[in-house]
Amino acid sequence: MLGACGPSYTLVNYQNGTSAKSDTFGYRKWISDKTEPDIIIIGIHGFCGASIDYANLGNHLLVHQPKTGLYAYEVRGQGSDPIHSRRGDIGDAKDWYRDLFAFTQLVQERHPDAKVIWFGESMGGLIAAHAWREAPSNAPPCDGLILSSPIVRFRDDIPAWTPGLVQVAATTLPLARVSLETLSGGKDVQMTQTSHHNEQVKKNSYNIEQHTLRLIGALTNLISSMNDCATNFRSPVLVLHGGQDYFNNDSDVRGFVARIPEDTSKTYRNYPAAYHLLMYDEKREVIFRDIEGWVDRLRHHRLKN
Repeated sequence: MLGACGPSYTLVNYQNGTSAKSDTFGYRKWISDKTEPDIIIIGIHGFCGASIDYANLGNHLLVHQPKTGLYAYEVRGQGSDPIHSRRGDIGDAKDWYRDLFAFTQLVQERHPDAKVIWFGESMGGLIAAHAWREAPSNAPPCDGLILSSPIVRFRDDIPAWTPGLVQVAATTLPLARVSLETLSGGKDVQMTQTSHHNEQVKKNSYNIEQHTLRLIGALTNLISSMNDCATNFRSPVLVLHGGQDYFNNDSDVRGFVARIPEDTSKTYRNYPAAYHLLMYDEKREVIFRDIEGWVDRLRHHRLKN
């Protein structure tokens, strides 16, 4: 069992889906050594994050729902990418989708009888939603989708020129690097009840100081098309949102959920006092219990709109 004492860090080789060369990424897993899971959650972490961000949820599941296993892998271009020069950069956003498809295949081979749920946090939600849209329409890539703090649109009070300027800059100077502080105009975003972005990332060994403009441009494109992605979902969806989230408000996220087709099971949970990083929230046990309940209903086919 990998859990309470901290999961070991394992490297895996898997094809990115297009080239003959195999890329190597790390992943962590929280799997009971007493029970074969019948549901596997695959965690896709957020911007400036890492697989360890899923530790709180993974350890909770080991205690309270051991038949639900959790894998979380290191996202390409982030701080645990084994190729240092690639950290803070992404050549093609579709590489994120290919990696997720490949890792899903690896998990399915290890647990052929288990249902698979994608769990994307923040940027990870962007990746999961767009990977779903890229999958063949007649072959759902997973059995369920959890989106935690997805950024579904640009806030109305963000200057109108910002996304457009990023795209122009990404086209003309794709490999130029900027800090998030530069892009945000020095604003420090509150991420939990007790932490802000700048202080949080400084504690992380995997923090990246600067990102390429083409990576920022790729994220801008993904945010712009999130609402379109919602119309493609065909497996049950759970959306989690904190009422104090800096990036989107309750109305923004409800609009996103409303675009999910009526014949697709969809559940929306808003936590009024919570911020962006829900897995680190002071009341995360309440959030985890909601996740447990949703997963258990999926296990027993009792999900409804």
